[in-house]
This record gives sequence, structure tokens and C-alpha cells, in this order.
Amino acid sequence: MYYLVYSSTASVGLSEEDLRDILQNSYLRNSNANLTGMLLYCNGKFLQVLEGKKEDVHALYYHINKDPRHKDLTVLLEGTIPQRNFKDWSMGFKAIDEATARSITGYEDIDQFFTSHPVSNSSHPALIFLTLFYKKNYSDHLQYL
Repeated sequence: MYYLVYSSTASVGLSEEDLRDILQNSYLRNSNANLTGMLLYCNGKFLQVLEGKKEDVHALYYHINKDPRHKDLTVLLEGTIPQRNFKDWSMGFKAIDEATARSITGYEDIDQFFTSHPVSNSSHPALIFLTLFYKKNYSDHLQYL
């Protein structure tokens, strides 16, 4: 099993509709390609972990790199893992209301995920990156409320 973690910045402001579209299309595409992972979006920043066959992960990353909604894509980690860290692909985001988000297939409550998946010294680096991204951006978000 191969994994890749990347970060990017939204090139334009994303509306709730844009985020729903990304979630729905990504869920279908990733399911069909047997890719799993997690995509986080917060304060105009993305962090995504992709897991699957190496060629499928690279094909999706190439597709994302061509997406005009992303800029400054950077691969942070990549390598092999003995098994998937994420059994289902999911996307965490805070920009839409909870009721709407829960109605979309593939949505995972981001607060619940990080509460139920605490990191430790033995955690996979991808989970550590996601947790740090979440904590940093969530605390920044709270400062503006």
C-alpha cells in the first residue's frame, strides 16, 4: 500500500457549494479507484492523505495538480505502509453547516475524528500531519469568531 500527503492553498475563495462539489466528486472518484484517505480544508488551506496503489495515488495527485482551485501544491510525505490508515475516504471541513455536511456521503465529523483518533509516538506520520493541521487551523479559526 502506498500513501502520499500533500498540502495546497485554495486559489480562490471556496463557497459551501464548491466544497460540497469537491466532496461528492472526490468520494465517487476515489471509491472507483479504491483510494482512501482524508482531505481537510480550513481557512483556505488543504491537507490530504491519499492511500492506494502507487500509480492510482500519483494519477489522482496529477489530476489535483491541474485543478485550478489549488495552488502551491507540496508533497509533504510519501511512501509505503503495511495497511490503510483510513478505511474510508473522508473530508473534514468547517465551512458548511453540520446538517448539510452530514447529508453528504463521505463526510466525517472532523472534531469527532480527532477526538477518537489521538496521536502518539507510534502514530503514522500522515495522522500526525492531519492532527497538527487541524489543531493549528481550528485554533486560528476560533480566534476570528
